[in-house]
Amino acid sequence: MKHRIIDLSHPINTATPPWPGWPSVETKFLDRASRTTPEERHVNSSRFAMNIHCGTHMDAPYHFLDTGKTIDQVPLERTYGPATLVDLRGKGSRSHITRADLVPCGPDLRRTRKAILHTGWAARWMKHGFFTEFPDITTDAAQFLVECGVELVGVETGSVDFHPNDTHIVLLGNDVLIIECLVNLDQIPTLEFLFSATPLNIEGCDGSPVRAMAIVNS
Repeated sequence: MKHRIIDLSHPINTATPPWPGWPSVETKFLDRASRTTPEERHVNSSRFAMNIHCGTHMDAPYHFLDTGKTIDQVPLERTYGPATLVDLRGKGSRSHITRADLVPCGPDLRRTRKAILHTGWAARWMKHGFFTEFPDITTDAAQFLVECGVELVGVETGSVDFHPNDTHIVLLGNDVLIIECLVNLDQIPTLEFLFSATPLNIEGCDGSPVRAMAIVNS
């Protein structure tokens, strides 16, 4: 059977919006192939700098908890496998994702242990209010995900909650990985699919950019 890969990640470039108040993405060429001469070979080589929590990225427990796992300590098997797509497209600006919203998917969440929440918020990417008006996840809903044995939660929004970030504490405090700023969830044709989002092996760090993807039957 043939498979199709759906990219669930935003491109990274200097226009990628950071969380308000944090630095923008920086890129710089260190060398250019166009400088090559008959006497000397040059190559295109560049560097970039970015806040780890910019664009499509994964939060490790250490992001909020000094005693939590850093991104290099995250078991890779938690970043790959069957996932449940939860349709929450009825949630509007500043609304709340509640336990009641998730209970109907409980049996699926207990089986796949990965919850990808589809609110449609990716359509607001790079628009006013993306980081300030999104639907958040209540602590009670987060606790329900923990009760279901969920080990990874993915959202299209820039965060799962607002200050004081109690939902982050519930999830990360129970070793539940968080992936934020997903895109293209509307292209996933089934409620259960194969999900992958491998972080970089950055020692001692609180998170990582990821190339998230859905692997579906073509």
